[in-house]
Amino acid sequence: MDQPHIDALVVGAGFGGIYQLYSLLKLGLNVKCIEKAKGVGGVWYCNDYPGATTDTESYLYRYSWDKDDLQNYPWPNNYLSRDEVIGYLNHVVDKHRLRQHIRFSTEMVGADWNEAAGKWHVRTDQGDVITATYLFTAVGIHTRRNVPEIPGMDTFRGPLMHTASWDNNVDVVGKRVGVIGCGSSGIQISNAIAPGVAELHCFIRHPQFSLPLRFRPVSGAERSDINARYDDIHAAQLLSKMALGIEEPDTKTMSLTEEERQQTFESLWREGNSFRFLYGGFGDLMYDAEANGEACKFLRAKIRSIVKDPVKADILTPKELFVRRPPCDQGWYEKFNQDNVFAVDIQKTPITAIEEKGIRTSDGKLRELDIIVLATGFQSGGGSYKTIRDGIKGRGGVSLSDYWSEEIRTFLGIFIHSFPNLFMINGPQGPFSIAPMTIETEVEFLSEMLSFLGETHGKDAVVECALEDESRWVETCGRSAETETLVNTVSSWLTGTNVPGKKPSTIFFYSGLRQYRSYLQEVKNASYRVLRQRSVEKPLE
Repeated sequence: MDQPHIDALVVGAGFGGIYQLYSLLKLGLNVKCIEKAKGVGGVWYCNDYPGATTDTESYLYRYSWDKDDLQNYPWPNNYLSRDEVIGYLNHVVDKHRLRQHIRFSTEMVGADWNEAAGKWHVRTDQGDVITATYLFTAVGIHTRRNVPEIPGMDTFRGPLMHTASWDNNVDVVGKRVGVIGCGSSGIQISNAIAPGVAELHCFIRHPQFSLPLRFRPVSGAERSDINARYDDIHAAQLLSKMALGIEEPDTKTMSLTEEERQQTFESLWREGNSFRFLYGGFGDLMYDAEANGEACKFLRAKIRSIVKDPVKADILTPKELFVRRPPCDQGWYEKFNQDNVFAVDIQKTPITAIEEKGIRTSDGKLRELDIIVLATGFQSGGGSYKTIRDGIKGRGGVSLSDYWSEEIRTFLGIFIHSFPNLFMINGPQGPFSIAPMTIETEVEFLSEMLSFLGETHGKDAVVECALEDESRWVETCGRSAETETLVNTVSSWLTGTNVPGKKPSTIFFYSGLRQYRSYLQEVKNASYRVLRQRSVEKPLE
């Protein structure tokens, strides 16, 4: 059924989609939001596995624009469970009367740009065609599951689940469970279920450096102190690189003595959180291989001091630098001291098949299991966009999937050449910083831009980035990855190479939030002239 024309359609009701919907309604626009899930939350809605927890602290993992909620909404611990995140977002949606504007269980399956009309025609899996002047895609970069192709997956007699499709009707207590993958989701779920299962087999290809989260209750006095400082906290975030709410010193690792380095690393370990470890003590761990290597030596010694079985410790100890997306844990390494928790090195003995009774590896060994968990992550970066059933098609019918076939290309992580009036929220090539602050930065920029365009070109204005500006931004992101990180030295989802056969792309702008905001401010100060603007009656040249 065709829907009436609206000013803007927001796709996705996670952190980004909710704030974009709220902001567009504040502008007085006719806005709808569609969400394929049955409720709000985005990536948090689908990741309903045991142990799912934030690794950004509770006082930062929320919107800064609702001052009343900052002061009064409860968060009893220093980090949030998945259910607490969902509860918070439901509260925001209901408090600000947004639910009436959201259609759940409705997925965008295709979108086509009509150049003559200056409109997007969006098709849903419910048979609707929605016509909108502006299309905001708040689908994130972790939407499409990465499911490995392992022979025999359909022959396993028990439940086989991806962490993003967790079945809460499955009881793992007393069962033999195999977990494939040891990124954030694999570590969190293994840690959560280890105390209750009969056996836990962790199949590890790339062992991770994980730091303690240091999960704890927050006292009333600590909450009051944070409440009193919120304005200063947020001001400091906007001037920082990662927006983690911590000092980001520029101290060079090798400028200290060995003893001083160890003291600093030990202090960071005791404080907890992998991001704090990487950014809160030294300024060069992310881009200097020698400095990073010093951190790795410290962490390898920690792993071997915790894991008593030397064979397990060796499997769990990374041989590469600490440059993958850093996970946190609540006693993951300690769990391997249980006699019923096993580490399987699938780099040494790869999985050859999933059989009726379990998983077989190349050494011929069959590990009999009752449940298999795929903690294999997502087709991160462009997968959320490239796997839309009928695709997103811009001017002249160009497919976004084809346009991104060689590499992801954006301008500022928001705009795409030949796709007018398509705006990504928290999409690829935005800043590498905590999501809520990135989202607020992008949403506020876009809302101010639309307000400006409404005054200069009318409510049906058309805006698009130029190819040369897009190319410069891709180069800028690539340069930031090369000069400010070591991410290109390993295979991981940070380069899109966690999916076999996928070509690498730069997924983030690694110079951080402050520098990113300065780019946006330059565009705004120039009255958005870097973007091609027109009224709908006038075709773009």
